[in-house]
Amino acid sequence: MLAFVLVITFALIAFNLPFMSPVAEAIKEFEMTDVYCQILQDTDDGEEVSDVVTIVDMSELYSRRELAKGIQDIEAQHPKVVGVDVVFEGLKEDSIGDEMLAEVALSNDNIVFSYKLLDYVNDSIGHETTVHSFFADEEGAVKEGFTNMPRNLYGGIKRNLSLGGKAEGKLVPSFITMVSNLYAGKETGRVVEDDVSINFIPRHYRVVHPDFIALHPEYIKDKLVLFGAMKDEYDMHYTPLGKMAGVELLAYSIETLLEQSEIKKPSGWVTVIVTFLLVLLTQVMLSSFRAQAKKLKNRALRFLMSTSLISGYLMFFWIAIWMWVAFMVFYLYDIAFDMGWALSAMAFLVLAQNIYNEFKDAINSQKNGK
Repeated sequence: MLAFVLVITFALIAFNLPFMSPVAEAIKEFEMTDVYCQILQDTDDGEEVSDVVTIVDMSELYSRRELAKGIQDIEAQHPKVVGVDVVFEGLKEDSIGDEMLAEVALSNDNIVFSYKLLDYVNDSIGHETTVHSFFADEEGAVKEGFTNMPRNLYGGIKRNLSLGGKAEGKLVPSFITMVSNLYAGKETGRVVEDDVSINFIPRHYRVVHPDFIALHPEYIKDKLVLFGAMKDEYDMHYTPLGKMAGVELLAYSIETLLEQSEIKKPSGWVTVIVTFLLVLLTQVMLSSFRAQAKKLKNRALRFLMSTSLISGYLMFFWIAIWMWVAFMVFYLYDIAFDMGWALSAMAFLVLAQNIYNEFKDAINSQKNGK
């Protein structure tokens, strides 16, 4: 209990003193899944490639005519679904490009276009403004899904994407929900006002340049193709795997829905109970170790094994074991247990034990003095 008190005390200091705000922000942003994903990324042999999603990079396409041709070239290779991660707002001077885009949009029913939700009002109304592509004026003319990120768009680490949201009081599906459901031919993600916790176990996506689409039909045919920019600095986001293009973030989210591999997190009470039991087990282990150390007949060895240094090394290996267990649970079952409080309390156990012993000795000395 003293170890938990120490952890809470340091947490209160970090979250309430102004000069500790950088530490507080780091604590808020950190999750153990970040460590797990980095471990997997560092040990990745580079051979696991997605057999579902292919990305066609539009970064070097600057006109609507080029973009329309890019979509036409993709459709010529018979993809199962195409997701277009760009909103074509209003008509432009390139009337031929506009006509080409409208034609390709209205003549193919396997394309999902993106649109934006703006001007959030409240929970009941949601967003009061929607920004669509110019050819989607008529309701049902094309398939669409919004690509808004959860709030705080350009700050923090992205771990979730929306399944659905509210626009003018109506519940509408997101881009990832529309694309994954169309590809699967069934409901993989329900249209609910909620987020999906993205599974960032590393994988590679084939990225095809628009000029080489016809040269790699095997990457397009019957695949889920995302048409988006891989090199647009304005559409880069921080994730547990580092900086990532928005279209690649969409790819991870869609595969999470298709594979039903959303990261699951135990409830608050389960976390509290397991955390307390882990710390209690750690204390039992430390007490047993110290009791055995005191029984050693060799005086030098008994002194060495009773030092805080050895206890610190023992605690280090003990924490490493539990981190490995949590990592394997995450890797095998997509369950992310929040080990932050447990590991912090374990780390403070040696200090808590020393403080406890000092208080105990002081009380005993006072009693003996009387």
